[in-house]
Amino acid sequence: MENHTTEWTKEQERVDYTTKKVKNHIKELVSRAENVKQQAEEIRNNFWEDVTVNFDEPDDVIETITSIKQQAELLSERERSYGHVEENVKTLQKLAFSPYFARVDFREEDEPLEQIYIGIASFLDEQDQYLVYDWRAPISSIYYDGIPGPVSYKTPEGKRFGEMELKRQFLIRDGIIQSMFDTGVTIGDEMLQEILGAKANTHMKSIVATIQKEQNKIIRDIKSQLLFVQGAAGSGKTSVALQRIAFLLYHFRESLSSEQIILFSPNPLFNSYISKVLPELGENNMVQTTFYDYSRHRIGKDLEVESLFEQFENRLKGEEQANIREKAITIKGSIDFYHAIERYVKELPENGVCFRDIVFRGKQLISKQEISELLYSYDGSYSLPNRFPLVAKQLLKVLDEKAREEEEEEWVEEEMELMDKEDFLEAFKSIKSNKKDDVFDSFTQEKSFLAKQIVGRFFKKLKRSVRQYRFFHKKAQYLHFLEQIPNLLDLSRYGISHSEWQRIRSQTIEQLRNRQIQMEDAVPFMYLSDLIEGKKSQTSMKYVFIDEIQDYTPIQLAYLRFLFPYSKFTMLGDINQSIHGADHTSKIKLAEEIFGQEKSEIVYLKKSYRSTLPITRFTKAILADGEEVELFERDGELPEVLVTNNKNGMLEAVYEEAKRLSTKSNTVAIIGKSMQQCEEAYKYLQMRMEVTLLGMETREFNEGVIVIPSYLAKGLEFDSVIVLNASDEIYHKESERKLLYTICTRAMHRLFITSIGKPTRLLASIPEEFYKRIYLNER
Repeated sequence: MENHTTEWTKEQERVDYTTKKVKNHIKELVSRAENVKQQAEEIRNNFWEDVTVNFDEPDDVIETITSIKQQAELLSERERSYGHVEENVKTLQKLAFSPYFARVDFREEDEPLEQIYIGIASFLDEQDQYLVYDWRAPISSIYYDGIPGPVSYKTPEGKRFGEMELKRQFLIRDGIIQSMFDTGVTIGDEMLQEILGAKANTHMKSIVATIQKEQNKIIRDIKSQLLFVQGAAGSGKTSVALQRIAFLLYHFRESLSSEQIILFSPNPLFNSYISKVLPELGENNMVQTTFYDYSRHRIGKDLEVESLFEQFENRLKGEEQANIREKAITIKGSIDFYHAIERYVKELPENGVCFRDIVFRGKQLISKQEISELLYSYDGSYSLPNRFPLVAKQLLKVLDEKAREEEEEEWVEEEMELMDKEDFLEAFKSIKSNKKDDVFDSFTQEKSFLAKQIVGRFFKKLKRSVRQYRFFHKKAQYLHFLEQIPNLLDLSRYGISHSEWQRIRSQTIEQLRNRQIQMEDAVPFMYLSDLIEGKKSQTSMKYVFIDEIQDYTPIQLAYLRFLFPYSKFTMLGDINQSIHGADHTSKIKLAEEIFGQEKSEIVYLKKSYRSTLPITRFTKAILADGEEVELFERDGELPEVLVTNNKNGMLEAVYEEAKRLSTKSNTVAIIGKSMQQCEEAYKYLQMRMEVTLLGMETREFNEGVIVIPSYLAKGLEFDSVIVLNASDEIYHKESERKLLYTICTRAMHRLFITSIGKPTRLLASIPEEFYKRIYLNER
């Protein structure tokens, strides 16, 4: 449509009318917010003046407490109200900038024609007429799913039918229509081309205007116990997941809060990258964590947990050692290993739980044998998790007796002599609550009181450790379990000999002695502990989202199901982007086994939108089964493969290309296979240009040139990507094909690959016309 058409003018007039109404409402809300804020400040400043304080009689105390509570509730209500108004203002400001992105004309059976305008939030005028419908509203689904003609949509009351007579799309910026077109397809390619052609940002964009039909199916699914999304690189999996969360919060707004949704993401950098999507859609962020952070929190400070990225780096060291490590990761990550733990624990109610002595000042107070006898003194019908609280209760009683005995020990008197004035005052603080008088009847009484205080203080930590079941020797139990593995599992199924298993076990022992635990041991260690001392399930979580599911081992998936027994799961991933060498078990089949096929919904997203057509065509050819990836027609430059003779030549080429691309791109990512590669490149570049090195502890990044290892780039996208040394020496294993694919698919607009010597054999199958090959001396 041309700018000067009557239709364009009419639509701009409606935009002007809507934005004017929105801005007027913003003024009203801002004025109301100021009043509420002022009221809250007055309540806070005059809090104690408006409260009746009287502690003379019991009735007065109750009246005082009630008065304080009422005043606190009033203040809390005002602050909540102010916060709510502030959130509304932020949403309305977004509507003032771009009130809507679509219009559908809908006629329901014999009803009059309705013009429905769709935006990121609903907006009603003074007569409660919808000027804008929220994109998550039931009727909005016809925009995503339908084409002009007969359509239907679901409502809480049932299905509604009618005719869509027009589907129109807008791009509105600062209240001005930039582009507008009618379309007969789900979402017009014109809008996608315009949005996808924009430069990348350091935070994921919220794009609800271009949700495709198959994506809308994922977003609005409310029935599936397990929703599994297998999507090609750049197919919008993560974006759809976040839009799904926004939809669920909208649809179940009376019964679901953001605190009841948890997202397991690949790394902290990714958490930062997606952090603005939900707030852009007017919702609070869900709980975000990584499996590593969750494991580290659960295992505690006694052991340092290896991260997935450290595991990746460690697997690159030494061929023979790497082979044993691969076998350890495979068997310990299997479902068989998960069930072996269960079989092992079934034998423990009769005998075999490992304990540690309870020791104080080098003296054994309660032996591990005594604790064991106590545990096994209970009736066999009691499960182990039910026995542990009873054991802890008995141990606390024993400790009370031991504490009385300790009061007579010489060390207590020595502690008294070392007490200064402040210590004495602290010790006697509790006297008033127990005695009417400040004076003891005798020195012996005073000494006895101080001895009790001193011992109580020292025993406090001991009692806390008993309540935390620290008398249970988890490390010894886990090592005993590993010793039993040849009796519980057929090692030959995993190509592991008895001697190789002993090596694996010895390595685990060494790690635990050094207060470290490898990533593949984390879940077995936690699951074994949970089955013995009690399950730590999260019953409050209603929805669990797992991104990059292809990098999860079978045992991790089974354990997450165990942890969140009442939650609905959404899993997102791409089998072609498994960069950590996870086993080849079909994650879809595995997930269906864990959750039950009848409760599962599998959705495939095959079209890749992120990259230009030349980049997608090139990356698709890297894969053995690349034909499954569908291309989106967006023009761009051919990828380049530059071959050099030495490292300095490659680094100089990287510098020149990064400098050139930075003039065209917001983000230029130089991606290396390992951190060592990245550190070398960073050291070379940092003296000559502004560049940032991203590591495992990085929480966010800025625009510009960055150097990043492969495993941290997952899920992110950049305007331009430079691949560090994709030579045959670095990438020669077939198992690294998916790793190289993942690295290259991070590029939106430009892809530049370097190689010292012969390029990797993994590029050999790519037709020559799909890219430019450049030799340094020809450049």
